[in-house]
Amino acid sequence: MVVSTALDQVSPWMVKLILDRLQHGEALMRVMECLGVIIAATAVSALLLYYQRLWVIQSSRQMEYNLRKDLFAGLMAQPKAFFDRQTVGDIMSKATNDLDRIRDMVGPVVLHLARMGCLLIFTAVCVYLLSPKLLLTGLLPSLLMPLVANLFLRKMYAYFGSIQKNLSSLNAFVQDTLSGMQVVKGFGRSQPFEDKFRAASADLRRSSLSVALFNAAIWPAIGVLGVIGVVLSVWFGGRMVIRNEITLGTLSAAILYLLRLQFPLIGLGWVASMVQRANVSIDRLINLKASFIIPHPHPASNASVLSADAPVDFQSLEVRSLDFSYDGKVPVLSNISLALRPGGSIGIVGPTGSGKTTLMHILCGLYTPPPHSLFLNGKPREDVADETWRRCFSYAPQDGFLFSTTIRENILFGGEEHPPLTVEQVADWSGLSRDLPQFPQGYESMLGEKGINLSGGQRQRVGLSRALLSPAPVLCLDDTLSALDAETEEFVLENLRRLFHQRCLLIAAHRYSAVMNCDHILYLEHGRILEQGSHEELIRLQGAYASIWEKQRLSESLEKV
Repeated sequence: MVVSTALDQVSPWMVKLILDRLQHGEALMRVMECLGVIIAATAVSALLLYYQRLWVIQSSRQMEYNLRKDLFAGLMAQPKAFFDRQTVGDIMSKATNDLDRIRDMVGPVVLHLARMGCLLIFTAVCVYLLSPKLLLTGLLPSLLMPLVANLFLRKMYAYFGSIQKNLSSLNAFVQDTLSGMQVVKGFGRSQPFEDKFRAASADLRRSSLSVALFNAAIWPAIGVLGVIGVVLSVWFGGRMVIRNEITLGTLSAAILYLLRLQFPLIGLGWVASMVQRANVSIDRLINLKASFIIPHPHPASNASVLSADAPVDFQSLEVRSLDFSYDGKVPVLSNISLALRPGGSIGIVGPTGSGKTTLMHILCGLYTPPPHSLFLNGKPREDVADETWRRCFSYAPQDGFLFSTTIRENILFGGEEHPPLTVEQVADWSGLSRDLPQFPQGYESMLGEKGINLSGGQRQRVGLSRALLSPAPVLCLDDTLSALDAETEEFVLENLRRLFHQRCLLIAAHRYSAVMNCDHILYLEHGRILEQGSHEELIRLQGAYASIWEKQRLSESLEKV
């Protein structure tokens, strides 16, 4: 960069020599020598400029890649509680637009600032060698440019912050709308959503126009200061030529040097704009990473981490007086205790909002419980590495997420690289294979976003097949059979009892027929265990469980009639 910028100063000096030699009537060959020097210096400078841009842009792209990889790794390490507080659209905006702004500052902006700094130094030296008076008259107005730019920068930071905030809001709104398009269409709410989109777009437009107004003002202001310097140099330099204080070649070279400064100085407005954009983006990324939930470090002496191929040795799972709250104030679970042994099964029932799903999430390692409340093989949860804990559980939620790929790939997502079972086996056990004739390409049929082209029961059975494919010793079903008819539900439960007697089973359900054959059943209400025992014991108790069981049994009998 330094050599390339220095070579750029050769051309004006050669122009001075050409004019001086022509004025003194020297031979044409002497003039051609100067032209050759100009061509050689320009060619070498262009080659160096190519490589400096190549290296700087490559470095900025590598920096962007490293930042994005680091950000994604940080997001992947976050627990579910982090994503409960963040919007997908805002995270997407920071991971794409904000990183682009930072890359621009590290690449083109840094390159431009460095070249401009070198250019100012070399130009000042060359003009000073030509005439110190021309240096003062030509560069003095340009020195005011940083002051003018600083006046705009303070205001621009607030405007750029508004742009990024409005852009995140717009991204979040569009993402939510497209994800819930089926609901929007189903309730006939297209027009209100269009109005909200127009309002969000108008906010973004207003903040963008404000920045455009400032950019439109700063560029001409800086350009005028540069032109004033050239005009003053022509005025005073011309008078010096008339008085024979300097030659015409000297004045011409000085003007060329000053003109070469105009474009970098005018570009200072663009630089200021990009720097402020990047500053806002840096602050937004810092705030995002500051909101990361740092997992509790496991003691190196106690933490156990299994390799990807190591078998999971499951001996027991115990919950001892578990209390849990999302915000640290309102309790969601209170004094929960249970124990699970190999081959055992536990059913969890209760009204909506009783804490069934929260308990499932804690057991599967999605939420961090208080210390000394969960134990795996006798070890506290905090002494077991996350990877080891989660490999013990295979989780099938009620509304499991399906990827926009084939049915086979969605099921294989739950297995290892070489799963002990096949897709066809688990699909038979979940009853999914019964519906295959509906799909012309069978397991290779492509699914729409979130499995939109499947029914609710089919989506649940794909998620169940995914969970069954996992070799985890504990299978957790969080109301996974709610969208199935009674016959299919009984078929699936019979397969689980027959084929998975060596594995543990945790079932949370609203339909009590799904848990009636479990070894132990918990009835939750307001986050507490109100009743517990086997199905027969709870029926004999004649409490809340028995009352709801009788109502559900009667309802199923009426449906059959």
